[in-house]
Amino acid sequence: MKREKLFKHYKTYNCHVLREGKRHTIVINYDNDKVKSVPRHADINDKLALKTCKDLDIPKIQSH
Repeated sequence: MKREKLFKHYKTYNCHVLREGKRHTIVINYDNDKVKSVPRHADINDKLALKTCKDLDIPKIQSH
């Protein structure tokens, strides 16, 4: 899955970039203050994308 698509999904559910690291981006869900790190790759594994959505407590993103 493309990184841009995943971050657009995050933004839909009030999740935003807290800070950019060298290898990871830290994303926070402002509705429940949950934080998750996401690797800075152009393509993110679908299983990892689903896991980050679960950890941020937002609905799953469709992988297609």
